[in-house]
Amino acid sequence: MANVVPIYKKGAKQDPANYRPISLTCIACKIMEHIIASNIMRHGNQHNILYDLQHGFREKRSCETQLIEFSADLFNNMQDGKQTDVLILDFSKAFDKVGHKRLIQKLEHYGISGKTNRWIESFLSSRTQTVVLDGARSYEGEVASGVPQGSVLGPCLFLYYINDLPDGLTSTARLFADDTIIYITISSAIDTAILQADLDRLGAWEVKWMMEFHPAKCQVLPVTRKRNPIKHRYTLHGTPLEHVTSAKYLGVTFTSDLRWNTHINNIKSKANRSLAFLRRNLQVQNEQLKTTAYNTLVRPQLEYASSVWDPHTTDNIKKLEMVQRTAARFVKNKWRKKSSVGDMISNLGWQSLKERREQQRLGIMYKIHNGLVAVNTHHQYMTPSIRTTRVSHTAAYQLPHSANIYHQNSYFPRTISTWNSLPVMVVLAPSVDAFKSRLAAQYQP
Repeated sequence: MANVVPIYKKGAKQDPANYRPISLTCIACKIMEHIIASNIMRHGNQHNILYDLQHGFREKRSCETQLIEFSADLFNNMQDGKQTDVLILDFSKAFDKVGHKRLIQKLEHYGISGKTNRWIESFLSSRTQTVVLDGARSYEGEVASGVPQGSVLGPCLFLYYINDLPDGLTSTARLFADDTIIYITISSAIDTAILQADLDRLGAWEVKWMMEFHPAKCQVLPVTRKRNPIKHRYTLHGTPLEHVTSAKYLGVTFTSDLRWNTHINNIKSKANRSLAFLRRNLQVQNEQLKTTAYNTLVRPQLEYASSVWDPHTTDNIKKLEMVQRTAARFVKNKWRKKSSVGDMISNLGWQSLKERREQQRLGIMYKIHNGLVAVNTHHQYMTPSIRTTRVSHTAAYQLPHSANIYHQNSYFPRTISTWNSLPVMVVLAPSVDAFKSRLAAQYQP
């Protein structure tokens, strides 16, 4: 039996469908779940069972690794003058619709059998839950399907359940738990027909496995700068999908022209709202407390997945730095126009956000170079450099050709250029912590 705590997601707060049902279970159960989960995930990794482009709840993978690979595909196509149609698909209550018997059959198929299989079957069967809110408790209801959200084992079981979703697709499918996108390079109407056929296959898959996409929330994002792009009316179960010029995927807003203005405006507004909240509710003179509040609640909004969208234009860089400048005034409680914000930031010992983003990009590059993250390195971006006088170390890579400034400032071309110029003692650091420490020293005045 689980106590369910509803966590608001988005939309109308009066609609129960807009809340995520998080199940609180006992500690003893969670410990046993950790044992089972670690073993079935190890089994999947050792036998290459799990879909390679599934980056959710897996070691060496994250939102950032998924976004880096996805954006690299888009920038590469755009540089070649090609169009990419991206379908962003929305599951309806994905975790709650997993069929228990079907899941047990799939686990058996993937080699998770015997006592482990029977334990998982017992774990899922005869479950009940009650909603707890503001001290009140609902009636106790039976759980006929789904994996418990908020449990340790639930996400692992879900990965196995949807593992065969991309089977038979011609287009590229990327998964992050239930966040699903498929995309293909569009050169003619034949390619749009291929993508539509893949969409139909996914429609058949969801019916077979008792899952459900929400066509009204699915979107089509054509990524191109062509004056006359190829247009197609994609449908799912007979329902036309909405065509958009911008869409959010894993928290990052992508646009049809692959500019980051929209995303940066969004996170700037969100961060300013959070900062305004702190100003209203944290009216104290303790600089350390205010700094902690800024570092915890505001700055992460400005830096989430910044290795993907790190701006190169002066205007966008200034927009983000202005938030930090306002934060410095808040921490120092100095609002006079004549007060030097630069002196405040220097006194607080804060790095510029631009420098922090560059270090974050290089940190990911160090992990890619040393195989610490599962970023696909077989493509042109990760070709070891033929040593020349311009390269300072043996860990350098060939700088990818960029036909335009947008590709040049995408993750791989931009980061490889900086990586190649780092001192050898930095790139050959023995650990991530050592790399970060040595890299930070390069930015000291």
